[in-house]
Amino acid sequence: MKYLTLTILVLLLFSVGAQAQDWSQTRQAVNTLASSTKHNAVRTQALIANEQQELSVEKATLKKAISLKQQQFAAFKKHYNMLLEQEKALNEELAAQSQELKTIDGTIRTSAKQAREYFHESLTNPEHPERTMVLNKMLQSKNFPGLEGIRKLLTLYMEEMASSGEVIHRTGSFIGTDGINKTGQLVRIGTFTAAYRLDDGTLGFLRPTDGNKLAAVKGEPGWSLSTTMNDFFEGKGKNFPIDISNGAALARLAQNQKSLLEWLNAGGLLVWPIILVGILAIILCIERFYTLCKIRSNSDRNMEKIIKMVSQGKWKQCRDFCSTQSRFPTCRIIAHTLKYVGNTREIIENAFQEGLLKELPLLERFLPTLSVLAAVAPLLGLLGTVTGMINTFQIITLYGTGDPRMMSGGISEALVTTQLGLAVAVPIMILHHILERRVDKIIGDMEEKGTGFAVALMKKGQIKQREEFDAVA
Repeated sequence: MKYLTLTILVLLLFSVGAQAQDWSQTRQAVNTLASSTKHNAVRTQALIANEQQELSVEKATLKKAISLKQQQFAAFKKHYNMLLEQEKALNEELAAQSQELKTIDGTIRTSAKQAREYFHESLTNPEHPERTMVLNKMLQSKNFPGLEGIRKLLTLYMEEMASSGEVIHRTGSFIGTDGINKTGQLVRIGTFTAAYRLDDGTLGFLRPTDGNKLAAVKGEPGWSLSTTMNDFFEGKGKNFPIDISNGAALARLAQNQKSLLEWLNAGGLLVWPIILVGILAIILCIERFYTLCKIRSNSDRNMEKIIKMVSQGKWKQCRDFCSTQSRFPTCRIIAHTLKYVGNTREIIENAFQEGLLKELPLLERFLPTLSVLAAVAPLLGLLGTVTGMINTFQIITLYGTGDPRMMSGGISEALVTTQLGLAVAVPIMILHHILERRVDKIIGDMEEKGTGFAVALMKKGQIKQREEFDAVA
């Protein structure tokens, strides 16, 4: 305010000097102005002091309000940070739960898809057509299936489990082998097998088709299965053929059933030599079994009589007894050995070995031939395999691998001949072994009895001379 007053005075002085007026008037005016200015300055100072006091009070009030606001801000900030942490934790929990829900939703939908595929091939689905609608609704829904969807899916599986233990006999419709709908008696054994019988007695098996229908499987069940199935349909029997292979066995019926001649023709020309080998082997085996069965190897009782006669020196009676029992190989060998009684031990043993060697060709007859046939049969099958594979590769060379049916002939020839060759060789080898063991048993019995006969001669006390033996005879 002082600077303002001096400025005003200076301006007035300059103004006075410029106008060159009366100094007294100027002085008086200056005094009046100074007095007024002083008075105004006092009032102004009073106002300023009053305002300063009010400002101090207001400042203190504001400081207190600011301090309170700062405390509230700190509290709000702390609460905000806590809410941020809670939000973060809740978001993480929500993300985890959302991931779990997605996993559960994916699992439920995957299970529903698998159930739809399973029920599409189930024999029980034609009896429950609503299953397909329920599963399609679960798969098409954009919302989470929830507990209700899980409950429905579990119910379907529980119904299927219950159906696996049921035997249902009903009248129903199905698609025949000619593609026409037919009606007949139907039987469902659990979830394994379904069959039908028409009014004309036609029998067959059923497989699911188009999800909710049954279709007849091509192929005849055969005489044995047909008899069992008819008895079951009529209530006379409790047995029924079941396909536990989930359709694989029934698929075999659906294939073209080939006769034995067709199957053999598929193997090519080498099938017939293999069959000829098998027939020849059967004839030889029959002859050997018949011949060896006529030979009695158990000659213990006869040997006791012979030993008794030898110990008593009854050579003529012993020779006559061996002649009457010539059906026994042992008796024939001993009869031959009796001719050399009275000679040295070496001559007696050589005579016995000579008689044994005469019997061996009769016992081992055709056994080497059977062994050769057992080896030839698989070799012919292998030859047919090589021939079939050569034909297959020739077809591949000409036409490529675009059509597998063109290669089926060579592959059939390769497989059929191998199968037939092994089927012929294995029984021949088994029969050859049985016959060989029978011959070994007979030979062992003869050697045992020959050794016993030689011991009996030694117990006689001495080796007789030829003249003494002739005299006794």
